[in-house]
Amino acid sequence: MERHTRSYLRLIKPGITISNTMSGIAGFFLAVTVVGASLLSPAIWGVFGAAMGGIALVIASACVVNNILDREMDAKMKRTLKRGIVDGSITIPKAVVFAVILGGIGFALLFFWTNLLTFWLGVLAYVWYVVIYGYTKRTTVLSTVIGGVAGSLPPVAGYTALTGALDPAAIVLFAILYFWQLPHFYAISMWRKDDYAKAGVPVWAVRYGLKSTKRQIFISVVLYALSAPLLTIFGYTGIIYLVISTGLSVYWLYKGVTLYKKVDDIKWSKVMFGISLLVLMAMCALIAVGGFLP
Repeated sequence: MERHTRSYLRLIKPGITISNTMSGIAGFFLAVTVVGASLLSPAIWGVFGAAMGGIALVIASACVVNNILDREMDAKMKRTLKRGIVDGSITIPKAVVFAVILGGIGFALLFFWTNLLTFWLGVLAYVWYVVIYGYTKRTTVLSTVIGGVAGSLPPVAGYTALTGALDPAAIVLFAILYFWQLPHFYAISMWRKDDYAKAGVPVWAVRYGLKSTKRQIFISVVLYALSAPLLTIFGYTGIIYLVISTGLSVYWLYKGVTLYKKVDDIKWSKVMFGISLLVLMAMCALIAVGGFLP
């Protein structure tokens, strides 16, 4: 029973589900300051619960569908051999039912308790991840660039759940998460290069090698560093957000430069990946409280 439960848990890709929901939470609390809402209002917390529950369940459902579609590919990679569908502990019909239940509840929460814009953002993210990214990761080296769109929508959905509108803050949130994702996933592709090659997944590291991927990581971190301060430039956050977010960007770039020739490519990619996780957690917290701080 315990093993079966773990198999279902793996299907929703907890890391992806949790991290994307975190970014949704950040977007929501930024929206609180934009609309001037009171955190003491029960209505605010009702929308928060529906939005975050909806975002998490929609993401989880998309991950289950992704597992179903990728089962043959996953069977060729060492890191995915223990996924429930691959090892046979969960049948495809059961996985489909699981995905439908998760998605049905998630979309219902967004539709009935947030607003139509947020609901359609959820639909867009779902289709983009399952269909568009699912196709491109099998066919083009640009899959990371294309797939990043889906992962950048949760903070926007968290934001629009309260504001009901797309404005400069929503666009900046999208940009921050988009440019954060690129170095994060390029780094993963570096140390999992052999696995991806074996499965026939044409990621950048497989097609163009580790040195070229390192250059892509640097370019992406620079673009991230340029996008993060925009929340302050457009007046949504204060100087404290600006200083700390800039410091994180500088640290990310500094470590990349100073370790570039000191360690091998694989170790370098793991360091950059670790820093990307630190940056994500710190930025989610900063965005969430940035509008409340001077």
